[in-house]
Amino acid sequence: MRLARLPLLSALFLVGFHSCLTAASAQETEDSLRLGVFVPTEGNFAILGEQIVNGINVLKDNSGVAIAEVLEEPDTCDTEGGEDAASAFAEAGVDAVVGFLCMESLAAALPILSASDIPSISLGVRSAIIAEDASRNDWLFYRLAPRDDDEAKMVTRVISTDWLGKPLALVEDGTIYGRELMESVRLMLEEIGISPIFVDNFRPTQDRQFGLVRRLQKSGATHVFIGGDRQDAATIARDSAEAGLGLVFLGGDALNAAEGDPALADGFLAVTLPEPRFLPSATRAVKQFDDAEISISGYAIPSYAAGQILLAAKRAAAVTQAPLGDYLTGREFFTALGPIEFDDFGERKDNPFELMVWHDGTFVPANLAEDVRSGINEETTQ
Repeated sequence: MRLARLPLLSALFLVGFHSCLTAASAQETEDSLRLGVFVPTEGNFAILGEQIVNGINVLKDNSGVAIAEVLEEPDTCDTEGGEDAASAFAEAGVDAVVGFLCMESLAAALPILSASDIPSISLGVRSAIIAEDASRNDWLFYRLAPRDDDEAKMVTRVISTDWLGKPLALVEDGTIYGRELMESVRLMLEEIGISPIFVDNFRPTQDRQFGLVRRLQKSGATHVFIGGDRQDAATIARDSAEAGLGLVFLGGDALNAAEGDPALADGFLAVTLPEPRFLPSATRAVKQFDDAEISISGYAIPSYAAGQILLAAKRAAAVTQAPLGDYLTGREFFTALGPIEFDDFGERKDNPFELMVWHDGTFVPANLAEDVRSGINEETTQ
């Protein structure tokens, strides 16, 4: 009797196996994400585009059938390129598009993509104008990159809490970046009743900054915010130390740049974006990148996080057969960058900038600095 039943059991097994394959195939087509990636492929920004593609591919390789397809289009950072890519993505029927490092191509792509119910997540454009245009025109725009005023807001928060009551100096290098950042900070501080005792500018790219240091000494300031680049900040800190001033310095995101001469002194503070290796939320992602022998630098982890957001939204949308964009606001997403929630304008509700301190060749979150110095957090920093 057992011999007689074997063919029937085999047949039932094959039917069941075929049913599983059919269900898996159906799940892949109905629930899986078809993702567009819009990045520079030539010129100086090509390396940034490669970082974004790497982040999406690492997520795809570790997500099974959750991401069915990744379609890439080159970003030429102009209106024509944005329109061409958006039309190609719409024709291909992607669920969403990630990338957008250039304002011109993003502005050109958004109307076309939004008309096809395709949301876009920008990783690089910080301009507040694009978010205002998107809100006015009902474009499906979302941003993981910080807004261009987030930096000044975080600098103001640091000064108004950690430096409250300290003799404050604000100095800038005369460039558009340095002048606008310092002026934004000054106005925000003024609104909450904080006034610096000294405001000045300096000539950038000088080997020495003794003139500024002497003026700082006469002012009586003990805490100095510098609106300028890394090299000038390092020079000012070095010259003030040689003069025996013992000043405390804070800079902006421009300090997170390549090392030069002189080197940035340990203890220099900066408001910048934390490295993924200091984010507990990124531990799993960092391991996946390490296993694939792919760098986590630049936009790799942000693009990975953007993919995580879209995967979660796609799963939610598939239940009700609603557009994916309906599930990007009003909910919190747990990503490698930490919890992310978009407001009604597509902006992050959190400020991604943090107070960092330069220590032993890297910027460390200020709240972890003591642990790093004492070796308690050695495992995290490796």
